[in-house]
Amino acid sequence: MLNKQLALVGEKATVVAFEGLGVAAFPVESPEEARKVVSRLIRKKEHAVIFVTEDIGKAIEDIIAESAREYEPSVVLVPSSAGSQKIGLRKLSQVLKRALGTDILKIE
Repeated sequence: MLNKQLALVGEKATVVAFEGLGVAAFPVESPEEARKVVSRLIRKKEHAVIFVTEDIGKAIEDIIAESAREYEPSVVLVPSSAGSQKIGLRKLSQVLKRALGTDILKIE
C-alpha cells in the first residue's frame, strides 16, 4: 500500500485543490462520468484509497457498496467544496454500530 497513491473523484472545484498535495485528481461533470471513472479506478487497483465527494457518491452508491467487498482500494466519501452532507459520517457510524453494537458517533 505504501507505493499506491490516493485518488479524489468529484466536482472540479473540489478536486483541483488536492492536486498539489500529490492526490490524483479526477474531476467529473456528471454521475455517468463518475460511474465510469470510479469503476475504472477500482478495477485498476492503482490507488489504495479513492475519495469520492458526497455529491457524486450519492449517485454511485451501488458501485461504492460493491467495492466494500474488496480489501483494496477503499472508497471513502468526503465533503465537497459545497460543504458536508454527513453521508460519510453516517456510513462510518453504521459500520461502528455493527462492529461495536452501539452508535458511538451518534450522528443524526
